[in-house]
Amino acid sequence: AVAEEALAFSTELGARHEMAHSLNLLGVIHGSLGRYEQAAHYIENALALFQDLGDRVWVVVMLNNLGENTRERGDHRAAVARYQEALTIAREIGSRDGEIMCLNNLGGAQVGLEEYRTAEANLRQVIRMAGTEGWIGFSETYRFLAIAYLGRGRTEDALAAAQRALALGQEMGMRDFTGAAWRALGMVAAQLPEPVTIGDNAYDAAACFAESLRVFTEMGAEGEWARTLREWARYEMEKRDRARGKAMWREARETFARLGMELEVERMNVLQGED
Repeated sequence: AVAEEALAFSTELGARHEMAHSLNLLGVIHGSLGRYEQAAHYIENALALFQDLGDRVWVVVMLNNLGENTRERGDHRAAVARYQEALTIAREIGSRDGEIMCLNNLGGAQVGLEEYRTAEANLRQVIRMAGTEGWIGFSETYRFLAIAYLGRGRTEDALAAAQRALALGQEMGMRDFTGAAWRALGMVAAQLPEPVTIGDNAYDAAACFAESLRVFTEMGAEGEWARTLREWARYEMEKRDRARGKAMWREARETFARLGMELEVERMNVLQGED
């Protein structure tokens, strides 16, 4: 509601930069709530305004945000194209922050495509470029790395990266990063013989997934909630309670369908068929 009010005021005043920022903000908000089509509509309008204004710094951000929207809907290949377009412009204008952001998210999309070695190279470049100063998305960087390591069978490295992702997310108070880090920890814990240690407490895979669901439920982030439920379902079907896992799997798939995340539904149908 506040973002809509900002858009109304800036439109009334003819303040085009503020209009564009307000449109982007609305896009990010809708995207975090799983309203991906609405999010894309707002961000595309913001991109058009920034392009018209000749503001290439923010053109990079909008292209990146469109990539994020696409990746969150499950279309990792289309997201890669958006990130690469944004990365090219960031390098042309010498935007170090833009380059770091785009490389990080490119790595995340490559993880989604199971291109783990390429993803790891890009994510490690993010860490080198950010250096000791770090950057706001480091929790996500380490979370992507954790999944890349896991995909390559490097479980101990995956655990260390996931623990780092959680600590950074909690330190910065960023619930979306924290919820995703708990999911990554659950995925790692599912491959370990003993629970993982966080602070003074031990968490098995189910406990990690439960923490992730709690965070995303509080946020109202249905798409991320469904992703966590899908991973928990996979764990239950493979390691614990097959019937319960199947019920959770169906619920996750139904949520993806309701949110219009067709590629995630198709991905689950294929996996279910293989099962």
